[in-house]
Amino acid sequence: MRPLPPGFLALLTKDVIRIAIYNTAIAILLTLATDHGFWSNFVYSQAIGLGIVAGIFAVHALRGGQRPGLIDVAVGLPAGAIVGFALGTWGNGLTLVAALQSYPRMVLVSAGAALMFGLIASAFFFTRSSLDEAREEARTERLRRAEQEALASQADLRLLQAQIEPHFLFNTLSVIVELVDTQPSAARSMLLNLVSLLRASLANTRRETVRFDEELDLLRAYLEIMAERMGPRLRYRIDAAPEAAQIRMPPLLVQPLVENAIRHGLEPKAEGGEVVVRGFLRDGALVVEVVDSGRGFAAVPGSEGVGLANVRRRLASRYGPAASLDVAATAGGGVTARIVMPATEA
Repeated sequence: MRPLPPGFLALLTKDVIRIAIYNTAIAILLTLATDHGFWSNFVYSQAIGLGIVAGIFAVHALRGGQRPGLIDVAVGLPAGAIVGFALGTWGNGLTLVAALQSYPRMVLVSAGAALMFGLIASAFFFTRSSLDEAREEARTERLRRAEQEALASQADLRLLQAQIEPHFLFNTLSVIVELVDTQPSAARSMLLNLVSLLRASLANTRRETVRFDEELDLLRAYLEIMAERMGPRLRYRIDAAPEAAQIRMPPLLVQPLVENAIRHGLEPKAEGGEVVVRGFLRDGALVVEVVDSGRGFAAVPGSEGVGLANVRRRLASRYGPAASLDVAATAGGGVTARIVMPATEA
């Protein structure tokens, strides 16, 4: 026999109540159509109806099939009807022999009622089984999609890491090598920031979400390294509201925006510029803005880059339409990238 599924007893109780109500309706119809009293019809209807359902269920459970079949009905219906009729006879204070001798018409009526109820009970079982199978398939499909989305999100994160680390790592190490002899303190500072960045980055790829303040710590290490590389051509500022610090978010979601601002906006600009990262809560959402004073959209016509596309895909995978990434020109030059996502705390 198969183990009982979760919630089976509660579902069975509801079914028994429905069947009892239906049996009562049959008893009323029999009372109107025959000379027998309501109580006698009520006892027979309940006994036969519940007996048929129990018989079909018992055969189905013993066979272990996924849904009731013709064998369950063919065996369970007559067996349940016979047992139910015997119990109904006993409940009315009679023996089977006495009932067959004294009330032969009642036997025919009971057989007809059993057949009618059996057909309806069979349809009920088939319908319920089909609905259960449909629900199970839908639940399995939802789980499968959730697993696929989680795997896709993790793959996007690994891909993002692979895109960010090589060029950034090699360039940073080259600068550190150049500074070791001429500016050892600057080389040491850059190396420490690089270690902090890589350690946090590696840890975050194994986590589904991080706190917003943890994401900002990673950004500070990254911006410190870039400030060492670009010198006075890069200025940065991080403005985060205290109440936003504990909000959870997918890791490495803001860094691609900052990288984009520096690589496409500020580095190609002779005089450089400033990048500002803001974070605050608004209408139950966490809003993160990355604003730069770089060359603007004219610098990269027709494409927003793979990094931004990855950010959009990860937001859609985790939050659906509740999150968004908008990129717009900033008044006076530059670009503003704005992420809006549901604000959920740890």
